[in-house]
Amino acid sequence: MSNMATTATVPELPAVPEGAKVYFKNLKSGASVTSPVKVEMAVDNMKVDTAGPVVAASGHYHIFIDAEDSLSSGTMVPKDSTHLHYGKGQTEAEVKLAPGTHKLTLQFADGLHRSYGSKLAKTVSVNVKK
Repeated sequence: MSNMATTATVPELPAVPEGAKVYFKNLKSGASVTSPVKVEMAVDNMKVDTAGPVVAASGHYHIFIDAEDSLSSGTMVPKDSTHLHYGKGQTEAEVKLAPGTHKLTLQFADGLHRSYGSKLAKTVSVNVKK
């Protein structure tokens, strides 16, 4: 019985509201940029919040560098050099990238860093000038 009580304390992943989407406000696929790359992140029909509490219709941003196009819904976002976390509710970031072409994915996740899946992910390819 104690196992059931333990698992019940983890809230369900909130549903993605109708019309919700994430996007880069200032980056278009194929853009030429300089490093560090200024990234402006945006979400429609959801609220940006800090990591921690799981609140319906809210979450925070993660940027994947040359990694997945999205993580499956409910998958915990790893914390490493290619998966950047913005759990303080940041909506802008500067990302250092080497010259060349890079794939950047914006992934929205809940307060426990669980991905909202491909519905709340956006990928662009940028060319970093030397």
